[in-house]
Amino acid sequence: MSTIHQQLAAALTLAFDNTWAVELPPNPSWPAAVFDVDSKPEETWCAGGGYTQHDVNLIVLARTIEELDVLLPLDGGGPFRAALEAMPAYQYEDDAGDADYEPDPEIFARYLTVRLRTPRH
Repeated sequence: MSTIHQQLAAALTLAFDNTWAVELPPNPSWPAAVFDVDSKPEETWCAGGGYTQHDVNLIVLARTIEELDVLLPLDGGGPFRAALEAMPAYQYEDDAGDADYEPDPEIFARYLTVRLRTPRH
């Protein structure tokens, strides 16, 4: 059984091959995407638990807003949403919007947060 990071990396790199887990490499090429995961067990959902919920935080970075509008449009759609929604563990989109990328003020960023749910057994 693969980890949630492996499942996400497989899905998101199919959507866009310059996607990274946890942090970008030094001197990344643009556009790029990076994701991280916050996970917690669902103890009371059913007897004995058995599921883990994962909040996935995706940041997409590009040199222009137009590139972001293709990769992660604010009004829905785009390859990242399609990849995440196709995952069996997908539950729902929680939030999305513009973000800051402080290391380089000439780079635009946009974020997407989704909830995934996986069995633990």
